[in-house]
Amino acid sequence: MLDSATPRRILILSADMGEGHNATGRALRAAAGRLWPDASTHWLDTLDVMGRGVGPAFRRIYVTNVERTPWLYEFFYNSVWRYRWFATASKRFVGEWAGRRLAARIDQIQPDLILSTYPLGTAGLDWLRRHRGLEAPIGAWVSDFAPHPFWVYQGIDLNLVMHEVAVPVAARSAPGATVAISAPTADEVFRPGDRAAARAELELPQDTFVSLVACGSLGFGRSEDTVQELLVGNPDGLVVVVCGRNERLRARIRAAIGDDPRVRILGWTDQMSTLMVAADVVVTNAGGATSLEALAVGRPVLMHRPIAAHGRANAQLMADAGIAVVCRRDGELAEAMRDLPRLAQMEQLALKQADERLVEEGLLALNSTRPERLGRVLSAEDSLFVHIASPRVPQHVGTIMEMSGEVSVDDVAGMLDAMHGVRGHVDPGSWLRRPRWTQDEAVEAKALVSEVDGVSLREAVDSFYARPLPAGATAEALIVHGSSPAVLIKLHHALGDGVAVLRGLLGGTSGKGRAWASPVGHQVSHKLPRLRLKGLLALARAGAVPRGPKFGASRRLGLVKLPGAEVRATARGLGVTPTELLLAMFALAYQGDRLRVMVPWSLRGTDTLRAAGNWTGALSVDLPVQETDPLRCLELVRDALRAGVESGAPEAANFVVRLIGLLPAPAHRLLARLVYQSRWFGAIASVIPGPRWQVLLGGAEIEAAYAVLPLAEGVSIAWGALTWGPHVTVCVTGGGAVDGSSLAERMVDALREFSGRTP
Repeated sequence: MLDSATPRRILILSADMGEGHNATGRALRAAAGRLWPDASTHWLDTLDVMGRGVGPAFRRIYVTNVERTPWLYEFFYNSVWRYRWFATASKRFVGEWAGRRLAARIDQIQPDLILSTYPLGTAGLDWLRRHRGLEAPIGAWVSDFAPHPFWVYQGIDLNLVMHEVAVPVAARSAPGATVAISAPTADEVFRPGDRAAARAELELPQDTFVSLVACGSLGFGRSEDTVQELLVGNPDGLVVVVCGRNERLRARIRAAIGDDPRVRILGWTDQMSTLMVAADVVVTNAGGATSLEALAVGRPVLMHRPIAAHGRANAQLMADAGIAVVCRRDGELAEAMRDLPRLAQMEQLALKQADERLVEEGLLALNSTRPERLGRVLSAEDSLFVHIASPRVPQHVGTIMEMSGEVSVDDVAGMLDAMHGVRGHVDPGSWLRRPRWTQDEAVEAKALVSEVDGVSLREAVDSFYARPLPAGATAEALIVHGSSPAVLIKLHHALGDGVAVLRGLLGGTSGKGRAWASPVGHQVSHKLPRLRLKGLLALARAGAVPRGPKFGASRRLGLVKLPGAEVRATARGLGVTPTELLLAMFALAYQGDRLRVMVPWSLRGTDTLRAAGNWTGALSVDLPVQETDPLRCLELVRDALRAGVESGAPEAANFVVRLIGLLPAPAHRLLARLVYQSRWFGAIASVIPGPRWQVLLGGAEIEAAYAVLPLAEGVSIAWGALTWGPHVTVCVTGGGAVDGSSLAERMVDALREFSGRTP
């Protein structure tokens, strides 16, 4: 048995589309319960999550295609195999649709293991893995015998098929995907049993050949024709027909067969497992749940006039495996019924298949995987920080943590290991290839941590954050020993924005899994599309700005702690948000020529709060840096900031970043460097929410943490404010002629200018 950690929360994604997907989900839930009895299992119907009315609409389309327009169903099925571009476009469309809808629900559940039995759910999970860094191991169980391109995805950790003959088919449907073989995923009641006992329970004759006709819960096809041909093939046999929920089929069979004592007609029944054990052969036409249940019981399968598309593909693949006979033309079913030696041989193969594997093996294999094994192309927002990085302006975000006591390398390595993407490399790409993140199991978190003693915290900070990360590296940490112990961390900005980085680092502390304070100024923005046009116009009108303070390669960081309660109370008393107050404080502290500040603005919603990566827009504010009256300065900052938000500038800026990301790699690189530089802004400022409770790392308290922001080309000032416990901490990074320490201290003085004032 594989050695793997015990998951606490398991999510099963299924869909009420026939019974096959749910049956597979129930089998997985039962197996997971046997392996991990203390884990909680959550169940989502993908179609319900995708939107109101989606489930009924999709079911109507499916039934109509199979029963009335099989040619259209066959055309679509063949097209996803024949035209790779069509399959790719279709998978991307449903993947983003399902993924965006699933994100909030997955965010609420926070599963440690995700099991999908429905292809649209798998598409959504693949999209979330590639675009939002979904970290939990993901397995996709193909509940048909034959996989097709909509079933299999490269971004899924394990794609599981039901037989070895299906492996090359799955590999062909999604080259590069990881494929494994699972035991038949039927409800646990479907297992080999005593045929005589089952017949006695059902009051079936012991010495009669029994054929079980079952075409799924929806009862597709003309089962009356199937029954008549079975009676021709074995006139002395007994035919049991299960019509599922299709009452019209039941009436048709009754009208065609009459009161023939050799036929028993059933509707929906909860005795399917007993019926299969009692039967000598199972006759069906789709190859989905019914065929998997027959395999789990160890019964041969006769596929009679399989339905279009996946039904025909299932039938052919089962025939290739030697566990089914396909009967397409009149008389073939009757002939197959007379070939008793062949049926006996098929039964032995089916019993062997049922005994070879357990469903638990697939779950254990999945739970032992690490996600993002194949890496991923970076989004346009993440790629921006790869393109603009240079030795002079490295693009790393980070934190400075003042500790109450000493911590070890293992403590800090554990914190880094909890951060999404640290075990890997950022590949900057080339003029023809886009940047991507690639996992590297050889990366050890402990190797990213170094130590220093005998230097002041200020010297360590200035030196550490002026130095770029090694080429391709994602993270680096420094433990500062001495009278003022501290931990310095920097991570490549492509891994995420301030919220993502903070949440990731907290995952390695006592604060794991807790919610944190609301942003001290930001509210998640949900603007209507019409505001994006207004925001684009605002961006266009803003124009260029005069060059700010002289830029240089040196770095001088300033750190100050502001009393959080005073910041919030002062802002409340003046009728502004803490973000507006902090920007006005910076304007008073700067006091110079014209200065435009670029403010990253969170665009995270409930569906992206815990997502990795960068989820920000930005707005620019021309600060009244020559205004000496504090209240007038605050009024101007407030009005400018609110006008930018109301115009939709953050959404518009994000739209522009994503738009240029659609361009070929060379154009994306050039435009990224053009839009993110001193021509358009002279400073960067960000306000980030953080925890207000005690956070421990290795037994020592993190007494204060500071958010370290990177500079941009030609931009000499960047500062971040972070809520931490009772403080609002401020870290000002100054480049070249700018002294971050002096600016930070003047912001403390500016807070005194505002305290106690009334509007």
